[in-house]
This record gives sequence, C-alpha cells and structure tokens, in this order.
Amino acid sequence: MREVVFVDGARSVFGKQGGGLKDLCSTDLASLVIAGLMERTGIAERARIDGVVCGSAQGDTKAFNPARYAALGAGLPVETECHYIEMQCGSAITSINHAAAQIGLGFADVLVAGGMESHSTTAVYFDTTIPPYRQIGPRPLKMHLAPTSEQDISMLQVSDLMANRWGITREMCDEFALRSQESLQAAYRDGVIGPEIIPYKKPADRKNPEQIFDKDEHPRADVTMDGLRRLSPVLPDGVTTAGNASGKNDGAAFVLMMSAERAAELGYQPYARWVCGADVGVEPRYMGIGPVFSSLKALKQAGLTMDDLGVFECNEAFAAQNLSVIAELEHQTGRKANRTIWNPNGGAIAIGHPNGASGARIAWFAMKHLERTGARYGLFSACCGGGHGTTTIIENLRR
Repeated sequence: MREVVFVDGARSVFGKQGGGLKDLCSTDLASLVIAGLMERTGIAERARIDGVVCGSAQGDTKAFNPARYAALGAGLPVETECHYIEMQCGSAITSINHAAAQIGLGFADVLVAGGMESHSTTAVYFDTTIPPYRQIGPRPLKMHLAPTSEQDISMLQVSDLMANRWGITREMCDEFALRSQESLQAAYRDGVIGPEIIPYKKPADRKNPEQIFDKDEHPRADVTMDGLRRLSPVLPDGVTTAGNASGKNDGAAFVLMMSAERAAELGYQPYARWVCGADVGVEPRYMGIGPVFSSLKALKQAGLTMDDLGVFECNEAFAAQNLSVIAELEHQTGRKANRTIWNPNGGAIAIGHPNGASGARIAWFAMKHLERTGARYGLFSACCGGGHGTTTIIENLRR
C-alpha cells in the first residue's frame, strides 16, 4: 500500500430542511462543494483529479449516478471516473475508505471523496407494474432498511431501544445535547470551524435580491438545559426529543486525497495520513452501536488503543445512540472513555445531519482538532441504517 494523505476539505453550509438550500438537490450541492474545493486547493491547475467517490443515503432527484453527475456539474473533465456509494449515514466515510484503497493500491493518484444529502428534495418512488384496471391509485413505495418487521424499525425506535438496553436516561441525553450545541458555538468563535464552508449564492429573481448562504442553519446558540427538559419525547415513554436528536438537513462535504508522493510533488502540506478503515455489520434494531465494533476493529488493525487517540468523532445520530456507544466501548475495553476528546467541536445534534455528507464533515472536524491540539491520532466513525458501523483512523501530519 502506498501512503495516502488528506490535503484539504470543504463543505457547504448545513441547511435546514426547506431552508436556504432547499432549491438544490444533492448533486447540485455536491457540485457546489467540489468546485469550491478545486478552487480552494488550486488542484485543477496543478494536476488531474482521477476520480470522485461519493455517497448519500437517499439518492438524488436528478441522476442515476449521482457521483458522475456531480463531478461533471463541478466542471471536472469527462475523463474523470466516478463511483457512487450508498452506506446510509456512513456513506462519506465508506467513500473515503474506498478512495484510500484505490490510491493505496495504485488505481489512482488524486481523488475527491465525500458525500451529499438533500432532505428538502428527497425523491419518492412509485410502482409501475400495477394494472390500471384494478383502480389502485398511485402511492409512494415504502423503502425498508431490513427484511423483517422486527428489524425494520424507525431510527427513533432504535434510539429509544438503545437507551433502554444501555441504561441511558433522558437527563443524560439532554446534557449530551447541550454540550454538543455549546461546543459547536465555541468552535465557531475560535475559528476552528467555519472557514471550510463554500458559500452558496442564490441568484436574484424578480422578487428577491441575490442571497448568500454561508452559515449553518441548524445550530441553536440559545439552547438551555431548561429548554431541552421542556421538550416532549417523540415516542411515548421515550428519551429522544427534537432537542437531543440530529436534524434532517441539506448539505455536502468532500475531502481531497492523494498519494503522499504526489502531494509532495505538487507542493501540498497534507493535514493527515489515512491509517486504516473498517466496517462491521450489527443487529439492525441496535444499528447505532455499530461504531463500537468498527472502531475497535480499526484500532486493532492499526495496532492502537483508545488511549492513543487525540479525537474520537462519532456521528451524533441521537444522544442516546452516542451515549450507548460510549457505554459499550467502556464495557468492551474495561476503560473509561475520555469525554474531552469525544466530538469536542460539537456534532450532528447541533450542526445538523445531511446523512451522506456527515462522514466527510466529521473527517474535517477530526483533522482540524488534531492540527489545533498537536495530538497524533484521530478516529471518525458513524452508525448506518440497516445495521452497520464504519470507521477511519488518521494520523496528524501537522504536529
């Protein structure tokens, strides 16, 4: 395997469903960010981008191959090869790991990897085989994450099931959510987070002037513990509320990856080295526990332990889910988790969760935290609907 490095990263704002990015489908968002990443790095003037690897959880309303469509929309040449990956909320992490494998094995030298999602433009599907004489009106098909009714449950049900199994209380969930919001606000103030955003300029029309969207729309800087406590659980007797769960958001995020040799030739100073990646399958009803086992698998591959990590990014599907991951990691390792390195700059509860984009967003958060602290190793991970965990371990090259 050749050494694989991360040169830079970029993302759109993470918009509310029906918010500032509502007119852009997922491939439009991806094109915006890929074009911005190319401009930010000057890569098009220095070298050829061999390909794009990207994913999403819900597909796209325009394209059969969203990766190809997004790449051409960003202005990449027709010779650019493109792979589309669907791994639900882990799509961008899996895309990053696939890109690393391609570069490491010599299939490519320079790749863009990440993901995108637009909840504002989610497509629905219809069955075209119903005979018209049966007088059955068209209705959207129900999509499934598992083949049995016991396993095919909503993410909210998963969250509350996990809370019950791992002993997570409502108070613990609200405290976790408050920390996520406060940590994100601190990261904005310190300039750790924000400069990576590629603004979206919405053209003027007959009624409105040009609008520029350059700030995340989901965060709540004014959230308080009292406010979180007043929210009702979504499901009866559950612990999951609108305040301690991630949002349904629009956004895209990508990283520029290449071989270390190519990066040196082109004069880049990479942020990090890709160390390894790992995927696992878990019980779909407890799919949120996936990051425990994918992370332990990756740490074993890398010859590292939890004590070696300077940052542990675990995508915040729900507070109950993240807290269950912490509890199970402590059970598996026999060691207390270091909460100070756990999503230290806030997570999806605060910033929002455009499913396919979140993995590349937390990859960038991990790299920036390592750069800031000088720690050597970092990890980013996600649970995936249907019962998967996916993880990447990186080494800081800016110590």
